[in-house]
Amino acid sequence: MKTFKSLSQQTAIGVLVVSALGYSELAASHGYMDFPMARQAICEDQGGYWWPEDGSNIPNAACRAAYLESGYVQFIQEHEFAVNTPDYNNQQAVEKNIPDGTLCAAGSSEKRGMNLPSAHWQKTEVRPNANGELAIRFHATTPHNPSFWKFYLTKPGFNPASDVMTWGNIDLITEVGNVDFVKDPDGKRIYEMTIQIPQGRSGDAILYTRWQRNDVVGEGFYNCSDITIVGDTQPNDWYAAGYFVSRGQSANVGDLIWARVFDQNGQEIVKHSFAVTAQNQANWASTLAGQLNTSYANDVQVGVKQANGDVLFDDANLLSNQVFVTDAAYTYNLTIVPKAPNTPPTVHQPEPVLMDENTQAQVHVHAFDDEQTELTYSWVVPAGLTLTGSGATISLQSGEVAADTQYSVSVTVSDGELETSRDFSVTVKDVPVSTYPQWKASSTYVGGDKVSHGGKNFEAKWWTRGEEPGKAQVWKAL
Repeated sequence: MKTFKSLSQQTAIGVLVVSALGYSELAASHGYMDFPMARQAICEDQGGYWWPEDGSNIPNAACRAAYLESGYVQFIQEHEFAVNTPDYNNQQAVEKNIPDGTLCAAGSSEKRGMNLPSAHWQKTEVRPNANGELAIRFHATTPHNPSFWKFYLTKPGFNPASDVMTWGNIDLITEVGNVDFVKDPDGKRIYEMTIQIPQGRSGDAILYTRWQRNDVVGEGFYNCSDITIVGDTQPNDWYAAGYFVSRGQSANVGDLIWARVFDQNGQEIVKHSFAVTAQNQANWASTLAGQLNTSYANDVQVGVKQANGDVLFDDANLLSNQVFVTDAAYTYNLTIVPKAPNTPPTVHQPEPVLMDENTQAQVHVHAFDDEQTELTYSWVVPAGLTLTGSGATISLQSGEVAADTQYSVSVTVSDGELETSRDFSVTVKDVPVSTYPQWKASSTYVGGDKVSHGGKNFEAKWWTRGEEPGKAQVWKAL
């Protein structure tokens, strides 16, 4: 047995096996925009779609129209608005997979109700700060790393009530690379990012989100969030929602702090995380207050209210600082989540691999760890198979076998302290020896000639010389 070790930054879940027979994908759920919330997530949250069949119990008119168009699958699969684009860095390939008019459904016919223009889609008010920055959140029911993000905004003049969204009427506004998720106080895995809203934009628009996994299948997730952009205007008055830090509240290295503001309906207006490190532990409160005052300047201010109405943070008297909000009905909460004990990486069970002798199969294992992002992958491959590649993605090469042969391959994923192992079978099928002559690059062949090459049989379609079977169109596999 040979053991191969490699280091890779991976935080995704599920297992993918790609071979000459195709691929299999095990990840069952993935995620959706949490703020501003995606259309399908709003519809699912409001409910009413199970009965009656005419959708009359669905409270939102746009959700009701979507239900009548394509049923309830689009609601219960709010985290699975996805399509596979192996050539995912090719924008033309992405747009071919998601044609104009199908963007909000990620090209899916069974979710096409999400594409319908309507004045009734529930909108989220968003208030970019003075620099046009807007903090957003994505709820990852299954995290996927490495991955990247692209955010689009409908062009000025686009009317969500009547216009069909196309690639031509949206602008790319922000690109974000790989982001590590965090766990909120409710245990949800959250990706937090900041996007750039173009200066001068206000009013109704659609924010279009693309979350793209970097893997061999190229699975990408696409969401439409209806928003109303509120310009950079300070509120007429600030209302105290409570003290910023309570007496006795302290944080340790490794803790995750969540500052949240809720409206009168319990919806989160602000949800901001702060990771405590050895470098910021001594002044975590003032650093967190500065982030809130900058990123959410139009929604919240932390400090002491002055006679002229301004709110200034008092670093010398920490307990005197309050959180001020734009509505007297809003509430504030500061939660310190202690560092969780380390747990082993989560690794999905790979499916069996079936391949012919003298061929290759690509294997990609998905794993994630709630506490660590750097994972080590160790593969154990038996004699008869060889391994190339590293990290979470490898290629298995088989040799010749006298009969169908089953092997056991193992992968161990470690976070540096704890590890998880998975075994899966690889079956190599014996390809009968051909009675046709071996192909020779120096020989000339005409249409109808049959040869053997790489354990497979081929027939020439027309005259050829030097063109390798299996790679040139002139050869037809038998």
